[in-house]
Amino acid sequence: MLIDKISLIDPPLEDVEFSDFSKHRIRLKILRLDRMNLEVGGNKIFKLKYNIEKIHKLGSPVVVSFGGAYSNHLRALAAVGRIYSFKTHGFVRGEIVRPLNPILKFCDQQGMELHAISREDYRLKSSEDFISRLRSQFRDFYILPEGGSNKEALLGCSEIPQFIPQVSQSKLRYIILACGTGLTLAGIVLGGSRLERTKVIGFSVLKAPGYLYREVTNYLALTKSRSPNEELISWQIEDDYHCGGYAKTNARLLEFVDNFMRETNLPIEPVYTGKMFYGLSQLLDRGAVPPDAEVVAIHTGGLHH
Repeated sequence: MLIDKISLIDPPLEDVEFSDFSKHRIRLKILRLDRMNLEVGGNKIFKLKYNIEKIHKLGSPVVVSFGGAYSNHLRALAAVGRIYSFKTHGFVRGEIVRPLNPILKFCDQQGMELHAISREDYRLKSSEDFISRLRSQFRDFYILPEGGSNKEALLGCSEIPQFIPQVSQSKLRYIILACGTGLTLAGIVLGGSRLERTKVIGFSVLKAPGYLYREVTNYLALTKSRSPNEELISWQIEDDYHCGGYAKTNARLLEFVDNFMRETNLPIEPVYTGKMFYGLSQLLDRGAVPPDAEVVAIHTGGLHH
């Protein structure tokens, strides 16, 4: 199992004061998944846990996965490949620019073999023709989808709610997180049925209205493990706070992130966690989150940019 070879700490649940939020009288707590491990930290630990078990059961074949030039998924996969001694290949969308950026440099140092893939081929990476080409190149291999999002990852992410108390001191509690694929949110929804008076809000970091709602719905349909009578906690996707699209920013977002870090001394970035907190500030300003609510923000990592 992942915990056998990687030193992990339980993610602390920290109380945080930020004036923009405090004026709305909410209680903010942050679940620091980013502090569990420096190499593989964040939600990637949960996404990879059961994939690692499956890879070992299959005899540690070559592992192939995909991502952009700043993919935290490829970074985490490269690290566990080194730790667990299986070969990893990362197909990077677009050109691989040298000298390598910090993410790809780390991947290379961990032993991951990097391959540039055109954007056209990247869109076809799930096609039978592309899989056939991989088969001729690698023979036996294990494919991890972009972002590491599959049934094994869903099972891992369903364990995140165990680090959140079942009962809240507030009448209503929100769990919030930034979403790139929607899988972590789906896992939290699946594993959070014991949480009382709780709703999950995902802030899309993509400019793709409706896309993540459909993705989460599909992920939730993958599992047959829950009882037919078991009610899932309610969830929603906020599509309006992507600030131009994935890895795009604007002046308001950057100013917000700067103010948040300066006041709280909490490390965040504008690609994921920054957009989550910025989106929360907008919901609070328009009264969409009631006063005296408890908000548990999931810090999913993403600080390696």
